[in-house]
Amino acid sequence: AEDADAMATALQPPEDPAKHPCKKMRLGGRQNALPEEFCIASTKTGRPCSKRKDPDCALPFCRGHREKGDGAFRKVPHPLAGLCLVANFDIPKGYKTVFWGTRKRWRDTENKEGGDYAMSFRTNGGVIDPTTHKEGSQMQFMNNPGPNERMNMRSTDRFFGATHEKDPTDKTGKRGGLVGREFVVMDDVRKNHQLLIWYGSQWFNARGIPRIDVGLPKHPATLKRVASRERLSPLADTTNKKAKA
Repeated sequence: AEDADAMATALQPPEDPAKHPCKKMRLGGRQNALPEEFCIASTKTGRPCSKRKDPDCALPFCRGHREKGDGAFRKVPHPLAGLCLVANFDIPKGYKTVFWGTRKRWRDTENKEGGDYAMSFRTNGGVIDPTTHKEGSQMQFMNNPGPNERMNMRSTDRFFGATHEKDPTDKTGKRGGLVGREFVVMDDVRKNHQLLIWYGSQWFNARGIPRIDVGLPKHPATLKRVASRERLSPLADTTNKKAKA
């Protein structure tokens, strides 16, 4: 795992904003605001990427950040969930990223690893399977908040990739291409704190898995403003231990 203490403490503007190639910025100059042209990821030093997005891919990332992941996040071991996603530095409310993977038909992910992680894509566009890219597609490692915790990430209605996006390297034309759905940080997330998304109650019911708090001393979770009266389950599997271990 990366040594987070050696990284930045907070997201910040480019060292020389006048020389930064993306001239439209957001979050006070701390994130590129032209996803059609520039990579929206951050470097591990907490500054916006200075590269253009990969023109051969629909995702708003340069090739490096698509393959290695956004420098704002990293996955770390979790004693119950296998892995969890945490902030490399303080990330402000409104920061945007993408849950992405290979576009597939839902039935092609059923009873497979991708079925536990798949997210709906555009209408009639199938689902996004992030498990095909475990290094760069980081959002798949977000855990679900427990009874005393709350989510700090949410999806938007913005998608990347066509409804029937194809893999340009597949000569048969049958394999889906890389597609994604935009996610936005709902609250300020402190360095080393977890990024959390709501899976939905049916996800747990269908698998017979109890919801438990996932916060750790070293990697806390965002807490509810009023503690839940729901009794916590004893230590047990939480989100996808078998798939993530």
